[in-house]
Amino acid sequence: MSIGDYLWSSYRRKQLDRAQERVRSLYRGVVLDIGGRDRGRFVKPRGRVERWVFADINEDHDPDLVLDVSDMQGVVEDAGVDVVNALELFEHVERIDRGLRECFRVLRPGGRLVISVPFLYPVHSDPHDFQRWTREKWVRALEGTGFEIESLEVTGGFFSVLGDAVKTLVHALPRVPLRILQCFYPLLDLLVLLDRTGFGRGHPKLAGYHGGYFIVATRPQR
Repeated sequence: MSIGDYLWSSYRRKQLDRAQERVRSLYRGVVLDIGGRDRGRFVKPRGRVERWVFADINEDHDPDLVLDVSDMQGVVEDAGVDVVNALELFEHVERIDRGLRECFRVLRPGGRLVISVPFLYPVHSDPHDFQRWTREKWVRALEGTGFEIESLEVTGGFFSVLGDAVKTLVHALPRVPLRILQCFYPLLDLLVLLDRTGFGRGHPKLAGYHGGYFIVATRPQR
């Protein structure tokens, strides 16, 4: 990791990079990567799949397909995709239920939907930012669509959320105090490690702070 990556990357982004690395082997066949501009340090395994299709609602991002995840009819055929990659997408989708139904439609039986979404994270328009859903809401929505949830990971607890809030404040400061305070980031790293302890994960109040979610769901074979 370069010094620039270390100083400017959020803890959430680093956690997403690690989560994607853990599921690297799931990418196979035809991958529909919706809203999938390259971010972070994770290198997408484009070369080891049959076809990697980058889709986006904004044609200025030079996608392979211009589409809205809520309505892919006439653009993506039924059961024609092995993996739908939808990272940091659904907070920007006004009707998530329609988007999930469309993802289910285009996936082959046994195909996987890989999602990451923020929860306690700043509003960011791309071009809009509509909502934040809790873990329970995601479970109900995915299972209600017909998906089986393979894994659901909370990406960042109380201390990661706090660490990113501190970084946001530091990055908003003028150059000199910014550079001085960045020297203390190793101490912030130690604080964020508390999320991995029983205190961070199991405390009745602290455990309710979620930075976001990383979800793998499957369209059943039946």
